[in-house]
Amino acid sequence: MMTIEFSGCMKKPHGDAFSNIKKSLDNLKSYTSDVDIELHNNKNVKKYSMKQLYKDGKYRMEIYDESDKPDKVIVFDGSRSYVYFSKVNQSFIEDNSENIPAYSLFASFINNFKMAGEIKKEDGVESYSIDVPIPEGNTFMYNEVMEFSKKDFKPSSMKIYDIKGELFAEIRYKSFMYNPKLEDGLFSQSDISTFSRYMNIQNDLSIDIKDVYKYTGINPVFPEYMPGNYVLVNVSIDMSNNNAINLTYLRGNDIIKIVESVYNFDGNGFEKKTSGNISYYKKDNQYVVDRNGLIIDVFSNEKVSSDEMLLILNSLI
Repeated sequence: MMTIEFSGCMKKPHGDAFSNIKKSLDNLKSYTSDVDIELHNNKNVKKYSMKQLYKDGKYRMEIYDESDKPDKVIVFDGSRSYVYFSKVNQSFIEDNSENIPAYSLFASFINNFKMAGEIKKEDGVESYSIDVPIPEGNTFMYNEVMEFSKKDFKPSSMKIYDIKGELFAEIRYKSFMYNPKLEDGLFSQSDISTFSRYMNIQNDLSIDIKDVYKYTGINPVFPEYMPGNYVLVNVSIDMSNNNAINLTYLRGNDIIKIVESVYNFDGNGFEKKTSGNISYYKKDNQYVVDRNGLIIDVFSNEKVSSDEMLLILNSLI
C-alpha cells in the first residue's frame, strides 16, 4: 500500500470562487494560524500576536506581547473558559467574555457569516473579500471584512469596523492550516500552561493514495511515460507551497519531481513553447503546463533530455 505524508489543508476553489469559499467555510472542523492583531482606539494602536488553534467549537489562544514573549493562554473547552498568566504561573476560570478576544477567531467570522442575512462580496486584485455584519456586536464592532488570498484561497486578513465605519481592529492570519489533526488535550485546562511553540504538534497524517482527493480536493495526475528505471518513491503534500502534491521519482541519484497545485501562474520569467497539442513554459530544467486549471511543474537534473521531458508532459494530458 502506498502512503503519503499529509498536512491539513484547504480545498482549492474551482468555478465560482465565492461559492467554493462558502463550501470551505461550511466544511471547516479545525484550524491553526499565527495571528497578528492591531487594535485602534483614539489614535492609539496596540499590537500583539497570538497562536490560534480551533477544533469543533473549542479554541485555544496563545498570546504573546510586543516583544514576542509568552503572555497568557486562553482555552475554551466547549463549556468553560480558562486563562493562564505566564508571569505569575497561575490559571483562573474566566467567566467574563469581554476579556477574551474571540472576535479575532476565524471561526467567529464563520459564525457571523452563517448568521448574516445579507453579505457584500468583492473581487479584488489580490484577494476576495466578504463583508458581514456582526449580529452580537456593538458600536465598536459593527461589521467585519474577511479577505481570502487569490493565491491559495486561505484567509489572509480581517478588518473590524465600528458603527461609524472607522477601523477598530485588523487581524492578519499567517501559516494558516485548514482542518489539521489536533489533540483534544490542547483545549483542556490540564495543558494550559505549556505554549504550543514548545510542544511537538504533529500535523502529518499518513493516508492511502486513493484518499488524496478526499483530503485535498485535487485528483493527482500521474504520467503515463517515465524514462527507464525511474521509480516513484514518494508522494507528499507541501503546506508551504500552496498545498502542492509532490511526486518524486528516483533512479539512483537522478531525480524527476512533479509538483501539482492550483494557483495563478502568469508565466513571468518563462519561455512559452508548444509541443504537439500542448503549450508549456520552460525555464532551465523546469517545465510548466496548465492542465484544466491544475498547474503542473516538472523538474529534473541534467540527466533527463528535453525530448524525454516533453514526453512526460504529453503523457500528463
